[in-house]
Amino acid sequence: MKKALFVFACLIALIGCSSKKELTGDLTGKWYIYKITRNNIDQSHLVSDSFNNYSITFTGDGKYVEQSVAGVDTLSAPGTWAFQNSYGQLTLTDTAMVVKTYTVFNLVGNHVELLRNSEDRYMRKFQ
Repeated sequence: MKKALFVFACLIALIGCSSKKELTGDLTGKWYIYKITRNNIDQSHLVSDSFNNYSITFTGDGKYVEQSVAGVDTLSAPGTWAFQNSYGQLTLTDTAMVVKTYTVFNLVGNHVELLRNSEDRYMRKFQ
């Protein structure tokens, strides 16, 4: 019985490590918003200019850079990111120590859906 419990605990640990590596690998890269909803109502047409010029790049070492182009200026905001709560939430902490936490849905391949305060961001990875 003790051997079976030990083997089960080892399997759980391996699965946990594998999930972290897989999700981190899936998130790494440059992303853009293709759709945004607020309170389950599509708001893409109202904010298209602001999110068409927005991207966020995640690196494998836990850093990110948000970029927004306004006219000829490019605004950059760096910070760190981490998964929380069994990889169900993504926490972004910028250099001013402002923390934003998103609930993660459908992080598969080149698609992710991030929910925060009734705002749902549908994002795709740049190819």
